[in-house]
Amino acid sequence: MRLPFVRRIRRMIVPAYGSTVATEHVARGDAARSRQDWAAAADAYRAAVRDQPSLVAIWIQLGHAQKEQGALAAAAEAYGQAAKLDPARADTHVFMAHIYKQLGRDDLAILHFLRALHAGETATHEGDELLRLLAARTHKDRGALIEQLRAMFTQLPPRAGEAPLLGQIRGVITEDMAPASQPAPRGPQPALVFDISDLISYYGNARLPTGIQRVQIETIEGALARGGDRDIRLCCFIDGRDDWLELPVERMRAIARLSTSGGDRFDPAWLEAVAGLKLFLSLTDPFEFPQGASLINLGTSWWLQNYFLYVRHAKATRGIRYIPFVHDMIPIMAPEHCTRGLTQDFISWVIGVFDHADHFLVNSQATRHDLLSVAATLGHPLDPDDVAVVPLDTDFRKPALAELPAQALDPWKLKPGGFVLFVSTVESRKGHMVAFETWAELIRRHGADAVPQLVCVGNRGWLNDRIYARLAEDEVLASKVSMLSRLSDEELALLYRSALFTVYPSLYEGWGLPVTESLCYGKVPLVSDAASLPEAGGPFAVYVEAGSVAALTDAAETLILDADHRAAAEAKIAAGFRPRAWSDLAGQIGDELDRFAGRDAGKGIVVPPPLTARVGRWHPLSRNESIRIWTGMRTGEGFRADLGWHWPENRGCRVRREGGALLLHLDGPHPPLRALFHLTGDDHVQAFWSLESGSTALTGDLHPDESKWIAVEIAAADGPHDVPIRIRPLAAGDGTVVTFFLVGFFLHATDDVSARQDFLEAITLNRLDSLNAFGEDDGARPTR
Repeated sequence: MRLPFVRRIRRMIVPAYGSTVATEHVARGDAARSRQDWAAAADAYRAAVRDQPSLVAIWIQLGHAQKEQGALAAAAEAYGQAAKLDPARADTHVFMAHIYKQLGRDDLAILHFLRALHAGETATHEGDELLRLLAARTHKDRGALIEQLRAMFTQLPPRAGEAPLLGQIRGVITEDMAPASQPAPRGPQPALVFDISDLISYYGNARLPTGIQRVQIETIEGALARGGDRDIRLCCFIDGRDDWLELPVERMRAIARLSTSGGDRFDPAWLEAVAGLKLFLSLTDPFEFPQGASLINLGTSWWLQNYFLYVRHAKATRGIRYIPFVHDMIPIMAPEHCTRGLTQDFISWVIGVFDHADHFLVNSQATRHDLLSVAATLGHPLDPDDVAVVPLDTDFRKPALAELPAQALDPWKLKPGGFVLFVSTVESRKGHMVAFETWAELIRRHGADAVPQLVCVGNRGWLNDRIYARLAEDEVLASKVSMLSRLSDEELALLYRSALFTVYPSLYEGWGLPVTESLCYGKVPLVSDAASLPEAGGPFAVYVEAGSVAALTDAAETLILDADHRAAAEAKIAAGFRPRAWSDLAGQIGDELDRFAGRDAGKGIVVPPPLTARVGRWHPLSRNESIRIWTGMRTGEGFRADLGWHWPENRGCRVRREGGALLLHLDGPHPPLRALFHLTGDDHVQAFWSLESGSTALTGDLHPDESKWIAVEIAAADGPHDVPIRIRPLAAGDGTVVTFFLVGFFLHATDDVSARQDFLEAITLNRLDSLNAFGEDDGARPTR
């Protein structure tokens, strides 16, 4: 009891915050903060620092309270006082950086992120936020950014304890960040440009490449090996910067080598390499496509919301052809196994890909069938000859890998031939529940000791709660299932070599890479008969009905207990399975591209025409929210006519600082029309806008979160025509430019009273979607 008494006496003699008055104010502020009364908290903390101006922590609390009230400028001032008192405190600079970002002062946000790194801030997400800001500033004016950084670093000399990223930035701002200017080969064939955005994004969150990432790495290497005098380039997008960016081949090879050398994505060497890659791409010059190049996307791009705006622009300015490699249509064919957001974004991508792709590569006949089926459902004509099947029947073994000894299985308590291997991301579609129920039934029939271990290798995906819950509720089953992840290529190869056989009970696939991998290692794959899996397994796999626990149990039982049966199946694989080299797959891709080019000879580059606006309909420019498709479905992003737009969000499409153009195609003849444009303001700062169409020029302001409808009159016309619209933000009195959102537009005949009433009713009842030009209503079909 003595120590608490001493503390109470000490607090009475030496108040916690320098004076009794300040301490009482802080106590009131803390109490107000606890009940989220931010105004009262700010008043109390302000009184405390008025009494004791040196209280760094209370200046910070005052900043927090003011930020919560939306008083961002006042919050920045409070944080600034804390920074003056203790400039070496990293978190204060982080707080200031985020405030200045919200205020649209990216220059100051960058400065304070740099100061935070200088003070020792090492949180990855803060470094990533800085890189996004650098990327955005590079997009606006790269030269000015480099000079700004050089000036900033005069105030930030190297010091022990600073974040490694700061040293990397300091080291590169004196270099030319553009790719090395080696003379590009000039063969007779058009350049091949591989879009590796998916791969670069993957490295930001993971390390060991899985299925689609491995396809990209190996195919590009095969193309380079086969390329000869063909110009082969790599490009990508990164978070925070809307530019095509080039990655030199050797940089890609270096990060790819490091990615497969170990499974620890928190290894300092890996983190430093990824940060260096992001930094290079944040500061490098934009990439300009070689004229007439073919843009090949071997991965995915559905997660890039602005992708097709940039494809359109490259088609119009550089005459490129766009050929995506479609790996599956699963979010549409089996949406029950995907998250809602994934399905929504994938549908947006599908709509865009049919409008922009010149040709398609697919990995299986099953995916080709799905692609053609989805195109037909959307009402989009697609020539089957424009879809080439490139099977992924390649050799996934890496001959240069060190072969681990059998003893390397010991940490997992495994023995050669004592386990069955299941390689897959852990998600509902992959059939883990079917596999677990199969193992539970095998245990029931033969006892746990007679059943081999089921070794599941793969990262966590989505919709997998039931999978882990099933193991948690059954200790015996859980003892016979090993869940492994983050394995190196050497470790995965050891598991394949040592497995009794493999299992892959997936419910839907585009190809099925683990099946091919299993065959490469001479192991019998026990797989479902769903979708493309019979193509991946050919005559060498053992097939069961997809989703059938009984069928999988019987087949697994036979492979486990009948050694002769299993040996015969392995002998068949050894005698007949011949995976092709990656250079052969790359060769087929090159041949298919040449075939497409031959078909295109004499044709011009097809740039999607502007969307047709429908009279009496609402045309949203927001993100797609549907999880199903229908005939005539489109998205409003196609009205955007230049690069002056950010990506569509749920609340609309934000215009860039330089302003953005729309192009509305109108069928004619038509009477006088009125277009009503719905604008929404920034979250925090007043914005000023301008809208121009022909001789019409309108201006105004938007308070934070304010919505306004702006009317533009369109004269009657005797025939079809295009109406250009330009929307741009205007500078405020202090010179700052705050951008805003275009939610969409409604179009109606000027004298159509009924249409106006329908519109006003939809606004009042918050049912604008009932007038959606892209909806299922047969009377409202947007067309190209």
